[in-house]
Amino acid sequence: MAILLPYRTDPRLLFQVLEYAKGRGVDRSVLEARLGGGEPLRETLNALEQLGLIERDDAEIRLTEVGRRLAYATDAAERRRELARAVLSYPPYGGAIERALREGLAVIDGPWVERVWQVEMRLGQPRNRVEEARTFFFKLAEEAGLGVFRRGVRGQPSRLLLAPDIGEQVRALRPLLVEERSGLVEGESAETAEPASAAPSAEPGRVSPVLERKLAGAGGVEVAVTVTVDLTAWDLDKIEGFLRLLGVVPLRDER
Repeated sequence: MAILLPYRTDPRLLFQVLEYAKGRGVDRSVLEARLGGGEPLRETLNALEQLGLIERDDAEIRLTEVGRRLAYATDAAERRRELARAVLSYPPYGGAIERALREGLAVIDGPWVERVWQVEMRLGQPRNRVEEARTFFFKLAEEAGLGVFRRGVRGQPSRLLLAPDIGEQVRALRPLLVEERSGLVEGESAETAEPASAAPSAEPGRVSPVLERKLAGAGGVEVAVTVTVDLTAWDLDKIEGFLRLLGVVPLRDER
């Protein structure tokens, strides 16, 4: 599925659709009757699909496994954790947050996010979509407990004040992201995953780079984390931009 940055929706609408889609799913006509149709519903469904929370078959909308975990969360803490997992799994969101952590940023603002998406990741999105998509990203990250959204006033850009413990949150969720992207069995962690050198070759027509990072764990022990990302639908420019964002290839001004 091609990346189409979510915008012109609200986290509240996302959770309403997830609630209606519990069980065997929901027909779009039902959502239109209860939530209204037009652009808000269309963009809400796009956001849910981009985040991997729903799948659509004609007019029928069903929860994915990721969507079920979020929809059936039993308390606020579990809901934040599952939403953070979905946010970090979405390349434009997870990539920007990972970039901010590498740069040691405590705040990311709209222009910085736009540069990451449009220049480094080369998403090629219309400018008006990017401007509104940044705000939705910040709101969703706040809902996930990854930071605090501050709307721009008096010439200041909208921004996300990253949570003080965001590094710990990302490290804790990385093994779960590995399970989702690599198809690891439940309970298998990043430490037990095969290293990049032993990873199976990608299927014909699929581009699935395997990235390995070493993180400092408790007591100074290094923990190897391997992440597999499916870039099947990406063109070469977007793949290069994504790898540059992750630090695998140098930035243009570093060459």
